[in-house]
Amino acid sequence: MKSLSSMAVGANKALLALTGASALTFGAASASAQTLENPASGSTQSGIGLISGWVCEAEKVEVAITDGPTYTAGYGTPRGDTSSICGDSDNGFGVLINYSTLGTGTHTATLLVDGVESSTTSFNVLRMSTGEFATDLTKTATVADFPSAGHSVTLEWSQAQQNFNIVSELIPSQGEGGVLDDGIVDAQWNNGMGAFDAAIGYATCFNDGGEGCPSLSWATVDDEDRGTVIEVTYAAADADVAALFIEASPPIDMSAFAGGQVHFDVKVIDAGNNTTGWIMKQDCVYPCTSGDQAIGTAGLSGWESVTVPVSQLTEAGLDLTKVSTGLVIWPDPAGNEGFKYRIDNVYWGR
Repeated sequence: MKSLSSMAVGANKALLALTGASALTFGAASASAQTLENPASGSTQSGIGLISGWVCEAEKVEVAITDGPTYTAGYGTPRGDTSSICGDSDNGFGVLINYSTLGTGTHTATLLVDGVESSTTSFNVLRMSTGEFATDLTKTATVADFPSAGHSVTLEWSQAQQNFNIVSELIPSQGEGGVLDDGIVDAQWNNGMGAFDAAIGYATCFNDGGEGCPSLSWATVDDEDRGTVIEVTYAAADADVAALFIEASPPIDMSAFAGGQVHFDVKVIDAGNNTTGWIMKQDCVYPCTSGDQAIGTAGLSGWESVTVPVSQLTEAGLDLTKVSTGLVIWPDPAGNEGFKYRIDNVYWGR
């Protein structure tokens, strides 16, 4: 039973019918408004869901499906957003149905208020090949870049709801500037140091000094000027396209460095036949990347600092909300055989 104010709305509604008035308000609100909200027009439904909306005043609320059943709705649930229209808030209605029972195709739902047709909506239904009710299924899946760039959600199948539920959201951590110093990878780049190597089909090797990558190897060494640094050596013969990188998973939000630079120091120990220098990039989960950035022939005469504007990387495609590599670096593959270098002091600065 509705409140006294609701009863007053009902009396006003009856008076409308008697007087033929085109509108009558309860306070400043219409007494006869009603809306079928779900399913939304043109939407696609599956599994078990709700047909719902609100009606200011009714004895009976029903929803009729064209070429299907007519459902009696539960009525009178709180809808505070209807107070200004109805003069009260207990106006919600809902019908829980298994959409799959309607069959794949387009359907029309019609709202009936005390037997009188009101609003309608047309929607689509997709019934899975498993039939009206799927059993003994389990599945999780990840949706990337939802609900915003860099975020991801995990979906899990629910038999009770015959649909997928969001069970977790991965929110990228706010990145700090450190990447590599004194031969140590900063903890935020939790996958550590690795390499990709075309000699093994662009597969990767991680935290093994390059044992799994035939084209290159790396190790910590003592440099007379810098102390502990990373030294990278390319095979003297048959070195393929290969690059050292430092990686995080999940990716990191580096948006705070949008106006900054990526810094690193390099020293070439043996240039071999390389005359064109270096290439670097940053990744934001494949295939998202800054693309290859040529950075010249730094380090030939000893330690040299390289600075690359972050804006240069973002203009080329880097998404700062989900940076997955703190740095990827390699010598031009046209001259990488026998190339040996040292790297230190890698960081993002503002």
